[in-house]
Amino acid sequence: MAEFSDRSMPPPPIEDQYHGFFPAQYSTAYLEEYVDNHVYEGHTIRERILFNSHVDNLKRYEVCNVVHEGSHSSDHWTVTYNTYHSICAVKIIDATGMTSQPYIPSLHGSHDFRGKTLHHKFFGQEEEALLRNPSVQNICILGGAKSAADVAYAFAKAPGEARKNVHWVVREDGNGPSAFFPAPAMSDRYANSNEGFYNRFLAGFLPNTFGRRWSLLKWLLQGTIFGRWYATRLWDGFDKGLRTLMNYQREEGRDMGFANLEPDTPIFWQNDSSGVANRPDFISTIATKVQIYRQDISHLSADSITLRPRSDSCKDKKPLTIPVDVIVYCTGWSACTTFLPSDEASTLGLSVPLGAASPETQKHWQSLEQAADASILSRFPALRHPPAYHKTEPTQTPFRLYKAIAPPMDVHSTRSIVFLGKMVVGNNFRTAEAQAIWALAYLDGRIKDLPAVGQIESEVAETVAWDRRRYLNKGELGSWFYYDVVDYADALLEQLGLDSHRKGKGWYGDLVEPCFASDLKGLTQEYVMKYMT
Repeated sequence: MAEFSDRSMPPPPIEDQYHGFFPAQYSTAYLEEYVDNHVYEGHTIRERILFNSHVDNLKRYEVCNVVHEGSHSSDHWTVTYNTYHSICAVKIIDATGMTSQPYIPSLHGSHDFRGKTLHHKFFGQEEEALLRNPSVQNICILGGAKSAADVAYAFAKAPGEARKNVHWVVREDGNGPSAFFPAPAMSDRYANSNEGFYNRFLAGFLPNTFGRRWSLLKWLLQGTIFGRWYATRLWDGFDKGLRTLMNYQREEGRDMGFANLEPDTPIFWQNDSSGVANRPDFISTIATKVQIYRQDISHLSADSITLRPRSDSCKDKKPLTIPVDVIVYCTGWSACTTFLPSDEASTLGLSVPLGAASPETQKHWQSLEQAADASILSRFPALRHPPAYHKTEPTQTPFRLYKAIAPPMDVHSTRSIVFLGKMVVGNNFRTAEAQAIWALAYLDGRIKDLPAVGQIESEVAETVAWDRRRYLNKGELGSWFYYDVVDYADALLEQLGLDSHRKGKGWYGDLVEPCFASDLKGLTQEYVMKYMT
């Protein structure tokens, strides 16, 4: 599943695999080889990349002097990069995604801290040097998601003198720690839990607004009393099974605070993110070699971090100070776009700070989203009753892109810009392929049955309203589609009238077999035959 359809990834050595999961270095090698072996008009993908280039500004001009035969655009864009360089284009594909700008929280006393700090984005570059450095003994990891667990595991597994004292802090007033799926599948039909999850049968148990082919299955499971009861039982069984498997109260992890990693909400809601325990000793290593805290941070000092007492603690009401040499921020990413002014970014449907959006724009979308919210609750009654959780007030507007790709205001005018990867999903390879072919058709003006602007805005508002109900805090940005990869990709391809990815398995295989990258292999040829011949 971690590959593109037009080039298979060579299987990593069996000793480096665990139920089909493997270290990220093999994905890196695959992508390096991919850009060198794809040649178009005599140039590889690598030769077309401007490395070490920072985009300073993206600006649209209404008058275009660039000739582009067959284009629907009367605009052009100027990309300014590395201060003094620029490129003019009639079409822009922004593929910066959601993981370009690290988010570092503002902590009291951060300027006093004399140790090293880094975001997990740079951990791979720094890991060896940190492990070899004898002056680095105390590591503190901040954050509750899978990236924090991966960093903690890497430090905890270091051999001999390279091993560090690893402290992992998950704040009390956040979304909570990540849930962990086991690597093995629950059925012999699938090689691992990823295969068991990404199929159209299980997609039927997901209340979303995307897929259409199996709308009857979706209706039975989400729109009927019996179906909702059955779907709830399934998800409750998943949640109970995972908690039993993790055994958060295990004896060997008691002194290390392993119980602090138990998720706050059921896995159905994905409010605290999730990941896969992709090493045989992943959980046992963290349980026995990582000190885990579920407390809020009071402040940093020159060589330490101080935690506030837990709100539910009856015994110890004193702050706790931890000696620290290095802080690793596993705190996610900023949703802001740095190379566009906030007013332009808001107009294009990107997320901006709440104060940057005009009152008129906010009022317009709030009205649409309020109406959409009532519709979502009517269609998916299961979303009416979320679990208790710590609700955080949003500081950003949500992404408001048609199909999570196109600015609504541009759909019936220039069609000159698209945004790819402005979402969080469980399989980026599949969504990347589906988005790429949809974006190509859109920019080339080949999607002829696009809805009217009012319908497009209503659909965007529906997606935002659904995301907030479906994924709670994670859904506030309107970009969290974590479980919904299959339905989302299918919806994009269905709009294009492409269906080669649904053939060759029979109706039953199409329903229960894993959605592999190879299923998409015929899409390019199908697209060419449909639109370019």
